[in-house]
Amino acid sequence: MSSDLPKRALTLWAASYLGCAGFLFGELAIRGESISMALLTQLLWLALLASVPVFCVLAAAWSVASASGAVKWTSTALIASLAAIAGWSQSDFLLSGPHWATHPQRAWWRLILMAFVGLVGGAGWAWLWWGYRRPQSSWGRTIWFLFCALAVTACAFAIIRYRAYDFSIAQLVLPAFVLCSAMVHGLVRDWRHWPVVVGCATACLLVALGSQFDPNLNATGERETIAKSRAGALARLYIIPRLRDGDPLSSGELKCPDRRPILAEPLTWAAPEARRNVIIITVDALRKDVVGMVASHRSVTPELDRWAKSGVSFANATSTYPATLFAVGSAFTGLSPAELYLFPGLPETIFTRSIGHVDRQIAVLPDVSWFRLPIVAELLARGTKIDFVPTDDAATDTLIGRLRAARDEDQTVVAWVHYYAPHDPYRTHQSARMGQGKKNAYLSEVAYFDRELGQLMRYLEDDLWLNDSLVVFFSDHGEALGEQSYWGHHVYLNGWMTDIPLLLWHADLAPGTRSVGVGLADLAPTVLHFLALPIPQGIAAQSLFTLDPDDAERPSFAEAFPIRGRELFDSFRFDALDDESIEERLRQIRVMNKGYEPKIAITQGRHRLIQHRAANASLFFDRKTDPEEERDISASESERARLLRANLATWQEDQLRRIRCRLNLSPADHR
Repeated sequence: MSSDLPKRALTLWAASYLGCAGFLFGELAIRGESISMALLTQLLWLALLASVPVFCVLAAAWSVASASGAVKWTSTALIASLAAIAGWSQSDFLLSGPHWATHPQRAWWRLILMAFVGLVGGAGWAWLWWGYRRPQSSWGRTIWFLFCALAVTACAFAIIRYRAYDFSIAQLVLPAFVLCSAMVHGLVRDWRHWPVVVGCATACLLVALGSQFDPNLNATGERETIAKSRAGALARLYIIPRLRDGDPLSSGELKCPDRRPILAEPLTWAAPEARRNVIIITVDALRKDVVGMVASHRSVTPELDRWAKSGVSFANATSTYPATLFAVGSAFTGLSPAELYLFPGLPETIFTRSIGHVDRQIAVLPDVSWFRLPIVAELLARGTKIDFVPTDDAATDTLIGRLRAARDEDQTVVAWVHYYAPHDPYRTHQSARMGQGKKNAYLSEVAYFDRELGQLMRYLEDDLWLNDSLVVFFSDHGEALGEQSYWGHHVYLNGWMTDIPLLLWHADLAPGTRSVGVGLADLAPTVLHFLALPIPQGIAAQSLFTLDPDDAERPSFAEAFPIRGRELFDSFRFDALDDESIEERLRQIRVMNKGYEPKIAITQGRHRLIQHRAANASLFFDRKTDPEEERDISASESERARLLRANLATWQEDQLRRIRCRLNLSPADHR
């Protein structure tokens, strides 16, 4: 037996390596993707790294198969217990949607999911060592191979069908690798020409070693492994976790700004004693490059295009976060997403600050369970009545009705309406058909929303709201429509996710396009400035009315956190944070977690730099020559990339200082 050990080990390693590589290549073949040399070497590297844990699992299963029954079933129970423990943590992610976040039976569903994962893990382990039993009948081997093949195929199709960065889907990678490698091993372990198999694996190893693979670049999602191979993207989550600790809050000298709010210079274009209303119109998941697009021989956004000509349009506006909660939170508070997540208590918003300065506050929100969570109401002034509506046309009608009632009573208002149609799932509207396919369904949703926006704007003009109101329109974030093999939002900070339309209207505002770089956080001081209310110090955001309109080099910033589950929905619900909670939250936004790579980005002029915090790697794009942001030009534009990297580092240091200063104050100092 000892003389046979090298052969057994080499054969098992070769099968593990080739099985992992075979699954990665097979997933691409099913999707019909071509495999370039660069992609080939990346996949071979990923397969090599993945083969290490797979080898250990198969070696353990092979040993258990020849052990006593007590060892077999004890090991199965142990694996089932470990899987159940992992399932408990995963269940928080799986039940993190708006429906489940406040579900009364959520704890029981978590237990059910935990038990299910444990049973699947134990059954999978038993199936694996059962396949290694000797002797086996031909029927037994056939059944074993057949079920393994079906399981691997099911994993492959699930990975193809669903988003590559979903944590739940990531769990399919390891069992798929193990079963695929077990089938390869079952075919070659008794083959007399086993050196051929080892030779093939060695050749793949040499190709991978010769590729000068850079794991940092792979972790960024820029390279072909992530762009084309979803299985490769998921494998990366397991085998290249670039985890780093966050910066400590207690280090360095702390110099905090004056806490007293400041009153900005009066607006030269608005009469000092004039009535002032604010009407905020937001839309979900509208990416900027869709505005003005023509599809199926018709304009997608004719109303927005027409009204943009009479308003102030910001050509370089970006979202602060690729999801609604933190994006809208930034717009209403002037804080960056990280500052919101680490705020000691509930921050002031434009709604809470305008209490007593306007007669009525209005909120019309979609009747979606997410918007009914307490954290959304906490962005508004206490006691604000929220109208939840089922459709965008109902949102238009409801807001118009509320505004008419305010006009009849001669009341000033701060109003917010949120249109939801472009959010997934997309459906085609008969009145706005754009063709077949998922992307055209999204365009149809945008066209439907655009019609409602036009109706609302016509009412605001006809009823003279534009004479005494600042109307603010923006999208909370963009939307991926197949870029990087991804649909929806979260995860990425490329232009199709963060570039957004942003417009202002007022009868006394001269229309035109401003090239200054702005972010959503700049809207809070803008609204306060218009209402002649004090603007809090200690925020990086500035009123749009005080900026140089031609300063295209003014940077804007965006962040993406790996925060899901209860942590996300409870973000604003703590009265105070202790030191341990603060350190944990800071760590959460800076390290990879549950399949989400933490990112931060700077957009400055025609360039965008995306920094991957966990990988400590960056991508640099020219937005003018490469609007799809497909080519990293860090090498050819190293000086410009270095400048943006330095500006981003300075902004992060200032952000951390502001966070530390707030945490040294009591919550009462902020209300």
